[in-house]
Amino acid sequence: MIKRLFLFAILAAGVFAANAQTADEIVAKYFDVTGGIDKWRALKTTKMTGTMSAQGMDFSAIMFNAPPNKMRVDVSIMGQNLVQAYDGTTAWWINPFQGSAEAQVMPDEMAAPMKEQEFQNALLDYASKGHSIALEGKETVEGTACHKIKLTKKDGTVEYHLFDTESSVLIVSRTAAKAGPAAGEYTDTFLSDYQEVNGFMFPFFLETKLKGETVQKITLTAISVDEVMENSFFDYPKK
Repeated sequence: MIKRLFLFAILAAGVFAANAQTADEIVAKYFDVTGGIDKWRALKTTKMTGTMSAQGMDFSAIMFNAPPNKMRVDVSIMGQNLVQAYDGTTAWWINPFQGSAEAQVMPDEMAAPMKEQEFQNALLDYASKGHSIALEGKETVEGTACHKIKLTKKDGTVEYHLFDTESSVLIVSRTAAKAGPAAGEYTDTFLSDYQEVNGFMFPFFLETKLKGETVQKITLTAISVDEVMENSFFDYPKK
């Protein structure tokens, strides 16, 4: 009997070792099923069109991104066009709701999260960027079993990314706010409705929650990749 139990333990350990996955394998599988790591490395620009919902309001938006960290969001609210952008040096906006149609430097508190964004996924070639990752077991998200990956960035910032154990796609990104009334609090961004775009798989629905309450939803209707975007499109307009 003891010999049988010992043999069973050895076999069970062997099966577990065969099925166990490392953090690197989980991340590599994610990039593999969403387009391939070479395609993600070669990605030049993204343009996303859709609808944002926040504070009881719905408004159309177009989001542009280009490397290394340029971004621009054009939003239509009640017939007015609001622009928020970062050209790699200056975060600026055009906010007609503040009584001006001219571009102005964005307040520091609002500019901070824009300046921290990077075009390339932080998990892509993470080690070369000075980041590290670790597998922190599993977590169930709304009935879906997920691998929980902890990402520690070069500056010490910690994020958590949860990947569906079956499909290997990203289900939740958990990040901490660095400014504003929610500073230090972790928000969960849920990603779903993955669709194919030029060989990539992108989530077309994103919902951000704070303490379980929805603070923003983004429903995308179109995504295009590798459109030519001039630097001037992102640059802070010179008066």
